[in-house]
Amino acid sequence: MNVLIKNVTVLDKYSRFHNKKVNIHIVQGKIKQIGNTNGNTKSKTIEGKNLYVSPGWFDIGTRLTEPGHENLDDLDTLSQSASKGGFTGLAVFPNTNPVVDNKSIVTTILSKSSNKITDIFPIAAITNTNNGLELSEMIDLYKHGAIAFSDGKTPLAHAGVMSRALNYSSNLPTPIINHPEDMNISESGILNEGKMSVYLGMKGRPSIAEISMVQRDILLSEYNEAQLISHMISTSESVKLIKAAKRKKIKINATVSYHNLVADEDVLKDFDSMHKVIPPLRTKRDKNNLIKGILDNTIDAIVSNHYPLDIEDKRKAFFDTKYGAIGLENMFSTLNTIIGAKVSLEVLIDKISNKPREILGLNPVILEEGKIANLTIFTPNEDFIFTENEIKSKSKNSPFIGQKLTGKVLGVINKGMLKMV
Repeated sequence: MNVLIKNVTVLDKYSRFHNKKVNIHIVQGKIKQIGNTNGNTKSKTIEGKNLYVSPGWFDIGTRLTEPGHENLDDLDTLSQSASKGGFTGLAVFPNTNPVVDNKSIVTTILSKSSNKITDIFPIAAITNTNNGLELSEMIDLYKHGAIAFSDGKTPLAHAGVMSRALNYSSNLPTPIINHPEDMNISESGILNEGKMSVYLGMKGRPSIAEISMVQRDILLSEYNEAQLISHMISTSESVKLIKAAKRKKIKINATVSYHNLVADEDVLKDFDSMHKVIPPLRTKRDKNNLIKGILDNTIDAIVSNHYPLDIEDKRKAFFDTKYGAIGLENMFSTLNTIIGAKVSLEVLIDKISNKPREILGLNPVILEEGKIANLTIFTPNEDFIFTENEIKSKSKNSPFIGQKLTGKVLGVINKGMLKMV
């Protein structure tokens, strides 16, 4: 590979070229030169209007559907979907069939994805078969490539099991990731408990279900002196709790689903099942406070909440339709379009590139000469219509199909490979 990217602005807080417009020459997967270089006669040139480059984007908690549900996506289409959206790395949840709870499944995922342009990092299950009761062989899973532990979108309800998992993981350089929601409180709720649940006549999922588990997990993290990621918080009160915990130097980080930054419960007034997601869309107040949490670094990373589903499962009556939406391919563009006036491009890119790696304990990707090239090329100003025909995922369950978005990914470079989209 011999690539020259011309007149491109670097967004990388760790690079001495941050916010500078340069040429970047990449040879055999490494950054050979940054500055006024013109490459050589064999260089493939990438140029355009208002080009930007950043460390390759990284997603935490992506739904992996291989093994078990390859009809929704397989490793190949997942990698294509990630590349289309600008992602060069995914930390994938363990809720496959069978569950990622033993070393053979971890090594299989790593082996089968090794030739993909996208780095696939398995998050192993905290408990065997995600049963919420028996701890998995965490040390063995870590030694064979697991980078974190989680029961995925299934909240770990048993406080004793969570405490033991945190205690166990405190001996490893890996976090516990928990989606905070007490299902004994949420029960069969369909959407956020509030004015919209009343308007639609459906049982709500109260915010206290999330808040109570966030508070529990903070206490357990402090007690065990272990790193915890509170995954996809959605309420104002959760932001306050995590902000206070960070002031106390408790080892806690937080992520937020981009859905909860760009929409609120009002979009459900016409029973739009594509917006039926977990965590549920909350109030405008919650959305605004989540954005504030991004700006003051209470929330460390933004995630795609990418959840492929059979489209027929989203065409049922709202009450019966499944939760979830794909998000890898449109996350950046949707965020840039809807909250770009409130969150600077520099902050937005940091929350989807540097910070996710940082809270997982991965080595930073730095745009400097001599470093491995792992980067995303994009333009923040180009308008386009997000169409179903362009989606690389096998699943098409997105609430943003047909919408005009601003900000487009042009390509990614990783593992000595270039993928233009």
